[in-house]
Amino acid sequence: MADLLNELNKQQKEAVAAPPGPVLVLAGPGSGKTRVLIYRIAYLIAALDVPAYRIMAVTFTNKAAREMGQRVEGLLGEKTDGLWLGTFHAICGRILRREAAYLPVDPNYVIFDADDQLSLIKRVIKEKQLNESDYRPNTVLARISNAKNDLLGPDEYPLLSYRDETIKEIYQAYQAYLIASNAMDFDDMLLYTANLLESKPEVRQKYAQRFQHILVDEFQDTNQAQYYLLYHLASQHHNIFVVGDEDQSIYRWRGADYRNVERFSTDFPKGKKILLE
Repeated sequence: MADLLNELNKQQKEAVAAPPGPVLVLAGPGSGKTRVLIYRIAYLIAALDVPAYRIMAVTFTNKAAREMGQRVEGLLGEKTDGLWLGTFHAICGRILRREAAYLPVDPNYVIFDADDQLSLIKRVIKEKQLNESDYRPNTVLARISNAKNDLLGPDEYPLLSYRDETIKEIYQAYQAYLIASNAMDFDDMLLYTANLLESKPEVRQKYAQRFQHILVDEFQDTNQAQYYLLYHLASQHHNIFVVGDEDQSIYRWRGADYRNVERFSTDFPKGKKILLE
């Protein structure tokens, strides 16, 4: 492992070899953030003897997850069986299918894609005899998505105007149709998982004990639901290692919440902050 650390610059080496605990790595594009995350996983396994199945690493695309897994195995020269490395939705999917007894759908639920969601929203708008020019389906769907990203279910949707009351009714009907179809959308995957970890201590304890180290790429692109999902998974050991650029958010249109960097510093006051050059 010493040879691998020698391939890193001073700041990267400091991040990769940081003691267990909360670590926030901030840097701009091209500074090697993802490289640091990959080396950190290898370091945990090779230097700290952490079993691969005790590690969860989360990123934003399936391609990035595959490449990260290949690079980790390349560094170690061995397979990393049991390592949970994937997108937020992939990780949530694995948890939800295992814990479906707590959900309003069964383990064989289907996932509605963007076209399915839009068709369902249009159906609800039509059934409520609303005009699509007044309640544009894409706009309504975006409002519902933002609510879910902020951990707001249909009954918690904030009412700031008469229009909000109508959108809340659409949200309630939309969600009821999803459940009746044994389905969920991608935002539900995050919402259900975060709420499950929040409301069911036995489930939270199960996964917080299973995964002794949580690592996150592109942390600045997380939304509120994703943040609290991570927070609960790290609630026992606080071994959470996140890398990101607080000045850049690629997925802001998906509800990325810039306040998560501040939340991290508040929720993990003993965390180590490292700046990459």
